[in-house]
Amino acid sequence: MKILEGSFQCEANTFCRQRAKREDFELFEGEELLKKMAATPVFREAGAQVVPLIYASALPSGMVSREAFEYYKKIFTELIEKNRDADGIYLYLHGSMYVDGLGSGEEYLIKAIRKIVGDKLPISVALDYHANLSDGFLQNVNAVQGFRTAPHVDHDDTERRAARSLLKCIRNQSCPSLAYIRVPYLGGDAATTEKEPFLSITKYLESLDKEEEMISCAFFNGQPWYDSSYTGNCAVISGLNVQKSREAALRLAKMFWDGRENLKLNHALPVDQAVEESLKNQEGVLFVTDSGDNTTAGANGEGTLLLRKYLERNQENVLICGILDADTVNGFLDQEPGTEKEIVLCRGQAGKQEIETKLSVVLKKKGIVYGWAGDEVGEGVLAGCGNTDIVLTNARAAFTTPKHFKKMGIDPDKYRVIVIKMGYLFPRLREISDRFIFAMTPGISSNDFAQIEYQRLKKKMYPIDQTITWEDILEENQIEEEVHL
Repeated sequence: MKILEGSFQCEANTFCRQRAKREDFELFEGEELLKKMAATPVFREAGAQVVPLIYASALPSGMVSREAFEYYKKIFTELIEKNRDADGIYLYLHGSMYVDGLGSGEEYLIKAIRKIVGDKLPISVALDYHANLSDGFLQNVNAVQGFRTAPHVDHDDTERRAARSLLKCIRNQSCPSLAYIRVPYLGGDAATTEKEPFLSITKYLESLDKEEEMISCAFFNGQPWYDSSYTGNCAVISGLNVQKSREAALRLAKMFWDGRENLKLNHALPVDQAVEESLKNQEGVLFVTDSGDNTTAGANGEGTLLLRKYLERNQENVLICGILDADTVNGFLDQEPGTEKEIVLCRGQAGKQEIETKLSVVLKKKGIVYGWAGDEVGEGVLAGCGNTDIVLTNARAAFTTPKHFKKMGIDPDKYRVIVIKMGYLFPRLREISDRFIFAMTPGISSNDFAQIEYQRLKKKMYPIDQTITWEDILEENQIEEEVHL
């Protein structure tokens, strides 16, 4: 048994002006790839020969440039062409890669693969919980598994489930079609999985995992800062019994729809109130998440709105963490601590989030910007402006773990308020503090979806349009009458 294995990932925020270029992707090949992917041991334990394709992964960004996509797609297809005798293909993708001028990167990658291998070779895919899945993608794969946690802590488990799904297809000599039901809903940071309806959805998915006829089962929240006609939630089932698969997908969709009102943002406050409440904190660290400039959702991370708000108050023990300004940082790298400079952030900008901001700062220290995959992606400086400290970086960054602060030489416990470019609080940050305020800042990752300038989104999406009914969803999915659930 021969299985091909690879990964190609970049979550796209289509409202971000930046593009993910070829050099923005980390590339792993050969044995390095096989060690990185959690599916590898599952295949090897089953006696399979595992052939590495490539592992190309980039930080959430704007759209992927066409040149970068075509470059990595070509590597994939050339390697697959050389291994046409494979028994199956396993891919670890994101699900919300949007390619500039093209659309769904996942769809076009899968279609390019299908041109080589035909429709009789099973393809199983592991995806992020925030995947937006086009019809063209779903109609060309045979098994789909997705993260069941947000914040995400089950990456490896999802890979292993997707690997087992592929093995099941091979053993049954089956290439099943997917049953899927779309739900017109924009979830954003409110849709975390430690509450209903996701507790019930996960329990149901786990029960489906045990059914012999079931190949794969998943429910996706979608990513709302991705402007497409297929953005939104989706229940996806693959099974040997087509009717049961359809019924299971419909039941998942109904469970979500009936419980959607439980999904509220925790600790969310308007901007000025968030600032004022945070400054009342006198004990331990309190995080403030700048949700409208969330780099983990593909935003630029250049926004100065909250920086300006805190500078106006000039209160001690405040850290504004991770503003991107490469020119400013690079200009500090050959300077010694204590150097004073006049700087301008967001030069020439006058937006809701990115506002030209002139500052007089003093360099306190220099450090390393830590990436998502445990790598060093750039450099940063800690600068002081009055009583406020600011971390500036020359690479887009997300301070998601204690190690990110350590690499910058920062002790977070010295501060009472730490502003981070994030939406919901990432799990590892709870090692520092589990207290946070979700600041409802504007920007291209705003959770106020009505203020986002969509062009391709369906006209009726909840919660922008709250008149949508379950009957509307049945009609959209071309279900004439509801089966017994």
